Amino acid sequence: MDLRQTTNSHPISSYSDQIGILTSISKPSVSGYIERSSYGNDLLRSLPANVFDRLEPHLRRITVTREQFLFHQDDVLDCVYFPEKAIVSDLHLLEDGRMVEVAMTGREGAVGIASLFYKDPVPNCVQVMQAGTVLRVESKRLRELTRAFPELPKLLYASLRRYIRQISQKAVCNLYHSIEARFCTWLLMVNDRSDRDVLRLTHEQIARTLGVYRPSVTCIALELKKRELIDYSRGGITIIDRIGIEENACGCYAELQN
Repeated sequence: MDLRQTTNSHPISSYSDQIGILTSISKPSVSGYIERSSYGNDLLRSLPANVFDRLEPHLRRITVTREQFLFHQDDVLDCVYFPEKAIVSDLHLLEDGRMVEVAMTGREGAVGIASLFYKDPVPNCVQVMQAGTVLRVESKRLRELTRAFPELPKLLYASLRRYIRQISQKAVCNLYHSIEARFCTWLLMVNDRSDRDVLRLTHEQIARTLGVYRPSVTCIALELKKRELIDYSRGGITIIDRIGIEENACGCYAELQN
């Protein structure tokens, strides 16, 4: 199944149904250079001042909406994205048309770092899970800085290692843990990366992310609501008892915090 109906170097599209057929391509709005005091990505915030000062003129803030794509499976990347308010999912397309999340990134990291080291097509697509802003920089600009500042590659490698570790943990989680445990772990991960009390999520979106069918998610969400662990309405989920959700999550959540 070819997800790419694309034309520009930074395609962003939306789903039309549960199996992820793309129906439109829309480019995110760019509001120009960001002010130093306004960036909201922890990885960028950790950069030494002299490195950030050189990087800042090349950063662009992009507003993205839920279920849009930053890039597609088999694309060759030329940009790195640093989420601020947005949360994004790395998704892999299964043979039966379903998609399953293999990694999640929010303000703590970046997506596309691997493009600094090789130019092979990417194995997964990246879709916006929670709307917000991301900061985009061309890979070639960031690559130039890695040559000029030896401390920068170390920070980027650390982020890439955390990303790879999450993918490895997700592989184990998706194979061995129950849907309810995975659901709870996933909710906690989204909550950790969000500054919102209400997570803008639908059962269809969650099912697609977990690689399961929607009725399974609906039954689990209803059970968690009956136990007063969460509340939900159309398009939104609120964690009421976080400790209770942690007790029902699989061990992957604690593992990824270490």
